[in-house]
Amino acid sequence: MNELVKLGVDLYKKQVQDYSQAQGNDVMRKAFIEILGTDKPDYRQFRKHKVEVFEIIEEVLAQTITDGMATPFFDQFVEYRDLDLGDSNEFYVEDRTMLTVARHSGNHWNIRRQKLNIGDTFTVQTEAMSAAVYADFKRFLAGRIDWDQFVAKVGQAFVQELNDRIHVEFMNTINYLPAEFKETGSFNEDSLRAIVEHVQAANQGSQVVIAGTKSALAKLSKVETLSDGMKDQLNRSGLLQAWEGNALLPIPQSHKPNTFEFAIDNDRLLVLPANAKPIKVVKEGMPLVKEVSDGLANQDMSMEYKFIAQYGVATVFNLLFGQYKFS
Repeated sequence: MNELVKLGVDLYKKQVQDYSQAQGNDVMRKAFIEILGTDKPDYRQFRKHKVEVFEIIEEVLAQTITDGMATPFFDQFVEYRDLDLGDSNEFYVEDRTMLTVARHSGNHWNIRRQKLNIGDTFTVQTEAMSAAVYADFKRFLAGRIDWDQFVAKVGQAFVQELNDRIHVEFMNTINYLPAEFKETGSFNEDSLRAIVEHVQAANQGSQVVIAGTKSALAKLSKVETLSDGMKDQLNRSGLLQAWEGNALLPIPQSHKPNTFEFAIDNDRLLVLPANAKPIKVVKEGMPLVKEVSDGLANQDMSMEYKFIAQYGVATVFNLLFGQYKFS
């Protein structure tokens, strides 16, 4: 089972080592056939062996939900914790007080003291999130529905919801930024350069990352100012890797569920200190899974898969960042 779970996770990540992707899928399929005892299972075989089948599927799903969120932006700025029930759900934010140095005669101890705070701790509130999917069992038996992809739809729904929550939580923090760290209007390089310098100055010279969707980052790719090497890089990847020495980080665009409306704004750039992980994502406890897959339990002979998991998303900044919103 452990080997099949690992293979299922590797297939999901497209990181299969010992096979091609197609061969890996074939190995997985043959393993399920071996468990069921036939390559043409009816509801009796499935009913008899469904525990073994679903132990594999639900373990793969539990491991791959957050893997679906693993983008460069997620890796750079999200701190993720997978907690058992009862574990300490506590984050520590370091104090960022900057000491000032005063002129002094050098012959007395009457120096004004500056107190260093000890930082702060907080917890991330978690809540139950759920999704359920169903389909006609006869279509599954006829081979018209791929069951593991059917179940994977649940994982995709969780990934979409968590990514949306991360984006909303992060954007809400912009309301608390000082005016010097925000700009709205037509794109101007001098204005962006000023925001970058403010972020660096406020974060003790930290390296800066400029993040945005591909459309937003395209504002920084004026072809007439690029070298031949940069033009080649732009042609191959669609993006430059840096702007004036600051790394560029694309945020993957997505659609809002069941629409063609973009989920992430294409009209803004975020200027972020590279050493910050302000977004906290917590998964708490084991997921709860309910499946009906034998075509008998439901009156309409449908099969279904229900998944409940406890997640929390919060954003806490003890570092200043910047935003440039294009009008």
